[in-house]
Amino acid sequence: MTLKDRSQVSSKVTSGRVALVTGATAGLGYDIVKRLARDGYRVVATATSEHNCDQIHANAKQDELSDVQAIHLNVTSEDNVREVIRTIDSTYGRLDVLVNNAGVALRVNGKKSLVVDTPLEDWQRTLDINLTGTFLVSKHAIPLMQRHKWGRIINMSSRAARTRTILAGSHYAASKAAILGFSRILADEVAAHGITVNCIAPTRISTPMAASVSNPAEIDAKFIAETPVGRMGVPKDVSAVVSFLASEEASFLTGIIVDISGGQFMP
Repeated sequence: MTLKDRSQVSSKVTSGRVALVTGATAGLGYDIVKRLARDGYRVVATATSEHNCDQIHANAKQDELSDVQAIHLNVTSEDNVREVIRTIDSTYGRLDVLVNNAGVALRVNGKKSLVVDTPLEDWQRTLDINLTGTFLVSKHAIPLMQRHKWGRIINMSSRAARTRTILAGSHYAASKAAILGFSRILADEVAAHGITVNCIAPTRISTPMAASVSNPAEIDAKFIAETPVGRMGVPKDVSAVVSFLASEEASFLTGIIVDISGGQFMP
């Protein structure tokens, strides 16, 4: 079977299935949207403003993706999350894949803040978006997956949850580490319903968020020097793993962490 044949088989399997990707405006989020759409999913992509939704639609049109819909979502608002899930239910009647990608990495002048310098509001906002957002969207998505006795929940963690890092503040690392614990418990709770829950923990990936730090070229060079494969990560390194974890072939994987670090972190 050729790669083209495999792609056609994959599209037939996923045809009709619906994927929800949060935090999908650009970078990792949009690349995940693009990969899942090309895999054959009908994709709902969320963003924090109507302007960003328009950007997703424009990018999807440019990439010739015919089945991508963008919708505004504040993952910290349970009412808004409930409304979006109801919209997906009324529009498609199902939800099969959830990628909890929405997140923030708050910095001060492009640098991480020390614990003693971290404002409480930055701590709370980071946990609200990264952790509570993952909880809320998962909570309300699960009943739609249970209806068809099949589902994939993929949560975005980070290398910062696995080991020390020079870039991540304590609030970011804490939120991403908590996602790992949350995912393990959830994986056990929903396994009997045919739903798997897994985490991805990327290192620094070339995205607009990564470029927001001070002296990004210098930071990139440092990361490359510490990475056995000798390069920076790129969005497709992550979206390819999402594609696999969302597939039928990944049905025996749940509660795991996939470290995408080019060997920079080896547990």
